[in-house]
Amino acid sequence: MELIYSMRRKPLKCEPPHFDITSDPEIIRPICTISTCNIIAFTSLTELSDCDGDTWGGHVYVCDLDTPWDSHKVTSTVHPISALEWDGEGKQLLVATTVGEVSVYGQKDFLLNEWTCLYTATFPGEHIIKATFFHNGRRVLALEKKPDAPVSERIQILRSTPTLKGFGGVACRGACVISSTGLVGALQAGEGTRAQVASDCLRSPRDHICAASIAHKNGNLLVAAAWRRGSKRGVRCAVCSVLRSNTSRASPLAVQLQPLPTVYLLDDDISPVSLCWWLRDDTDALLIAGNNLTLWKLTERSYPVHKLLSKGPVQGSTTPGGGPKTLDCFNTVSWQQAAAWPLEGGESATHVCAARLPPAAHAVLATPRALHLLPRDTHHYLVSRPIVSNGTSAPETAAGAGTPPKKTKYGPGLAPSGGSATVWCAELSALGSVAVALDSRSQLHVYKLLQPAPDVPTPLSVQHVTSLLEYSMVSGYDCLDVLMTLKSNIVEAVYERLTENFQRQAQSFQQYYYHSWLKLRISLCSLSGAWQSSAAALSAQQLCGAAWAACAGALRDDKPDALAALAALLDDHAPPDLDKNLLALEAKMDLTSEGTLQALQPLQALRRPLQRALHTALTALAAMQPSNLHQMQHQHGYELWCAAGSAGALRRLVVLARACGRGGDALGRALSRLSMPHKPDLLEECALLCAQAPARVWDALPRCCVAAPHGRAWPLFFEYGVEPKSLRYVPEPPPFAQSDITPSLDMDSIRYMYLGGGRRAARWRQCGRCGARALAAAQPSRHPLQRAYDGRFVAACRCGGKWTLVSNV
Repeated sequence: MELIYSMRRKPLKCEPPHFDITSDPEIIRPICTISTCNIIAFTSLTELSDCDGDTWGGHVYVCDLDTPWDSHKVTSTVHPISALEWDGEGKQLLVATTVGEVSVYGQKDFLLNEWTCLYTATFPGEHIIKATFFHNGRRVLALEKKPDAPVSERIQILRSTPTLKGFGGVACRGACVISSTGLVGALQAGEGTRAQVASDCLRSPRDHICAASIAHKNGNLLVAAAWRRGSKRGVRCAVCSVLRSNTSRASPLAVQLQPLPTVYLLDDDISPVSLCWWLRDDTDALLIAGNNLTLWKLTERSYPVHKLLSKGPVQGSTTPGGGPKTLDCFNTVSWQQAAAWPLEGGESATHVCAARLPPAAHAVLATPRALHLLPRDTHHYLVSRPIVSNGTSAPETAAGAGTPPKKTKYGPGLAPSGGSATVWCAELSALGSVAVALDSRSQLHVYKLLQPAPDVPTPLSVQHVTSLLEYSMVSGYDCLDVLMTLKSNIVEAVYERLTENFQRQAQSFQQYYYHSWLKLRISLCSLSGAWQSSAAALSAQQLCGAAWAACAGALRDDKPDALAALAALLDDHAPPDLDKNLLALEAKMDLTSEGTLQALQPLQALRRPLQRALHTALTALAAMQPSNLHQMQHQHGYELWCAAGSAGALRRLVVLARACGRGGDALGRALSRLSMPHKPDLLEECALLCAQAPARVWDALPRCCVAAPHGRAWPLFFEYGVEPKSLRYVPEPPPFAQSDITPSLDMDSIRYMYLGGGRRAARWRQCGRCGARALAAAQPSRHPLQRAYDGRFVAACRCGGKWTLVSNV
């Protein structure tokens, strides 16, 4: 476990006494969570820019794992925030307070820095301590099979029972919450902004609940709540079901609780401060953290009874999938302690979290001064790392990428607050590659976990990382945490292994996951400074594929006879003699008839993507220089001219651009010869074409992020709101891609047009991961073909990152 980066903020001039060192569980401290899109959400008791303590309350911030200094506020509340949770897709964020106010937020226009409240619910007088969203019934299961087995057999998508069914069995959106008095509530979005609410109690006499955990299993919710009453300590468990009388949205909700055995703790143990379910398909396990960490398993046990008492129906088990039941035994379930991990130094645990998905099988325990990584099947810590949250130490100043906050002047009797921050929350990413810790000052600390272990040979490491990337490709989860922790010496091996595995899959699998695979290849190439040219070529291929899809969709509609041949060439099921038909069409294309010009008029809406395709073709031909060919022989890079599929797509787009009057008459012959052995006259022809048309495309843009190949060693130290100039990475285009009209930051990376406003545009969307820029939300009066092309990149950038709205107004 290695520290990747830590965040710093300016300390308050006057903080509450003993805020950091107290262990009182009633004090609300900052919490954090990370979504499947690798977006971190965390809370702060004051605004991040507040040094005077004028904004006490509850504040929720979100930031990308790759750009943590760029944090955006979601909402602010009067009362402290006690629960924070993402949904399974990373699109909605639940915020709950200490007075029972529950709100669900979503991104406005898919922007990371603009949020809107979707619906709210109120549980008056209840202190919400834990929440979770309903499960949508989609599970991605990784099976233990040989690495050369097809991906569809190793990774399967299962349809399980959702938490709440709607009309036709479709999963309904909603959430479940637990309060400090043992109230279990469910809420679902109604007609307006008010949610439908239902509740039930774990126990009729209310208990004082200090910690809770919720997990999904078989369409139900497993609830665990730690209670205390006098000197008694324990954990109550139950199976929660959310039901509805019919599938109508207007019908009321109902919550049913089926109790499970209670875990009773010893009287001399302190109250548990954190709980976490650690589930597998065969067993239910629960982690309980207090003055030590214990693992409890819920197992089925058989108790023999007398023959006279065992007549009649057999009393079954409360755990699904129990063992065989005999007539002379009573089967029930009970908790058994399976493992225990002691805490050294007299510290007590502050938080425990376990991996949520099958690829990861470890948990992280947080203490006030350290993080501990532990496996499931052993009784020893894998590794422990101390957390230093002081913002004035020498290593931070030397290796810091941001400006560390200066030490403030304190009055008499007050100790400096720079070294007293303690860790109170920790979370694992979806794929289990990084751990995020949050201290009492809302400072983030991101650690790299073992992938899979430091002493594992390189081939096994490549196999493990490739399996994680394939899992993310099938499941749709963001893989930035895996790429960020990837060793530089195995990037090329992982790229080749991923490409080789994908090309061995079935044709239907390749067609369905092609764009996800292409996005993975772009991300892998972006990690290395020597592979920026390959990343740019793959990005150009991605945008050409989007343009080709929009054009093909337009030509599949009602077409006149004049375009029948053109539409047949653009169809996915083209005849084998596609090359001959393309050559014939390029030679005999008639653009003078009025019917042809009228039929091609709708494609004028895609004039900018078609123009980009022409410039991409020129860049691909310019790359066929002798010096570049010699370099490609020594490096396993990627170029558009060396891939048959990319060259064919460029030829089709060039044909369309020529039909629409965008030029490119001389490119068809050169592109058709790329599939043949390269002769000296072909290189001369390419050089002549490129000299006549100097337009080039270079899609590797300047960016400032943690995963960029900036060459800075870990750990890194940043400050909220301050962009680290030392992480600024500007890829240098090769000589063949340089021209006077090469796209720059002043251009829209998606629509291939200028942002406007000269050198200072008014508003635009920006991606922090790849540096792409695009115009703000477009007007609804645009052409349908243009909306179809832009719709691919509305929810997220072409690299998978989230858009952020930047305004100079």
